[in-house]
Amino acid sequence: MMLNSYLPNGLRRYAIAGLALATIAPLAVYAGDILAGTAGGLEMAGLGLGAIAAPIAFFGLLAGHARRHHRLARLFKSEKDKTKQLRKAAYHDALTGLRNRRALSEDVERLQAGRSGGALPLTLFLFDLDRFKFINDTMGHAAGDAVLRALAERLKQQCGPDRQVYRLGGDEFVVVWKGACSRDERVEFCDELISQVFRPVSHGGGAIDTSGSIGIAVSEDDGVPLSDLLKRADLALYHAKSTPGASHCFFSEDMDTHYRLRRQLEATMRDGITSGAFAVDYLPVVRAATLMPSGFKARLRWNHPDHGNVAHDVFMPMAEGSGLIVLLGKWMLRRALADASSWDENAEITLPVSALQFQDPCFSTLVLMALDTARIAPHRLVLDIRPNTAIGECPVALANLEALRAGGVQIAVSELAASVAGLSMARPYPVDRVRLDLGRIKALAGEKRAAQMLNLFLQLAATVGTPVTLTGVDSEDDLKMACAAEPAEVQGCFTGAPLCPEQAQQFFTSMDGQARLSPDNHNSPVDTGFREAC
Repeated sequence: MMLNSYLPNGLRRYAIAGLALATIAPLAVYAGDILAGTAGGLEMAGLGLGAIAAPIAFFGLLAGHARRHHRLARLFKSEKDKTKQLRKAAYHDALTGLRNRRALSEDVERLQAGRSGGALPLTLFLFDLDRFKFINDTMGHAAGDAVLRALAERLKQQCGPDRQVYRLGGDEFVVVWKGACSRDERVEFCDELISQVFRPVSHGGGAIDTSGSIGIAVSEDDGVPLSDLLKRADLALYHAKSTPGASHCFFSEDMDTHYRLRRQLEATMRDGITSGAFAVDYLPVVRAATLMPSGFKARLRWNHPDHGNVAHDVFMPMAEGSGLIVLLGKWMLRRALADASSWDENAEITLPVSALQFQDPCFSTLVLMALDTARIAPHRLVLDIRPNTAIGECPVALANLEALRAGGVQIAVSELAASVAGLSMARPYPVDRVRLDLGRIKALAGEKRAAQMLNLFLQLAATVGTPVTLTGVDSEDDLKMACAAEPAEVQGCFTGAPLCPEQAQQFFTSMDGQARLSPDNHNSPVDTGFREAC
């Protein structure tokens, strides 16, 4: 029993036991002979010693062999454990412990083989978090890791034995549902994920809000490869993200056609930056009190080699989604400032800027250097922000805003909700003016109450001392409503057609350009064809 406790290796145990017996037995016999008086002379001593030494040597060799065997066994076990650890590391995510992309590939291949050679129906759910980069950038990577671990744990709790969770990397997760299930069951499962997984995560004494979207791809019985399934789910995820808030979307064939066209346009857009396919038009902005020009709003125009002029509302969202807005924004900034350098020194230039550009740490430096190169006074530049993210919560964006305003650049906001926030005392970040869209106000309040709501906004603006530029002034009635409300400036189809740089210079200094905007002379040439197009 004692040998079993302290010498667990069987071969080594029995070798040592045999060695002990081989040593004790001859000694016992020899001692008995001495006591009995039968021991011989010295000649018997050598024989007795040989009888003792022989088994000792034999079992000593056996014990040594056992010892080497034991060392090899321990080495083999250590290597086996290391192999298991390496395999686990190769097939599992280190942060969350979930299975990774390599494991997903092998699991899907195995599941698609089925039990009897036929493909097993699979449903793949791909989802990622909204604003995960924002969480990392503003709260630190420790907060981002805490969010990912919490969501991974919630996913495992929501998925039963027929559903396996994987992390592809970053904030992308995949759930694979093996076996046949109905569309209603998939929708119900997505609703459960959205309600149970996308909940606030506690971290650092506070709570981090989480939200996300889910793309769904189904492989019924045709054994669709994993790469195609992921592509389909990614396309469905892209469409789901176009819906505000957490949502899900199933893949459909028309998504692939739309994706190919979008990718083609994005590639052409990138080439167009260097090939001269883009140009900047300038929309006149006039003072409401005098109807005299105060400056221009720059607008990007894309002349596609095959499709001609692409609508602004079509290519700008693509530029935002692909990140090309950063390159386009830099080009537009330099082009507009170069054009404005030849205008009257009182003419302002309003330039639309994406919130993505403000998240570039070098953005304020870029703008101030471009102003210096073009020799334009900073107060002539108005940066019009169309926020698609919470700029007020991003330290980098706020630092850029402060640096630009300190350098003399004016900041405006255009989106209606941001404009109203900019008019309030509890504004999320400092602004110098707001741009209200008359069309949005009419859609919100209706034609009969539009003037009343407009007056409320302008009274609030007067209270906090923030100038208002009223856009969407497209008709004579719009102009009369605007003049009655007395905003600082107006802009729209009624103020004039988009102009090239040379026309903009002439418009600002031409008395004819001022006279034709008079509400008493609305039949004068305001570019009737353009007004009809508006």
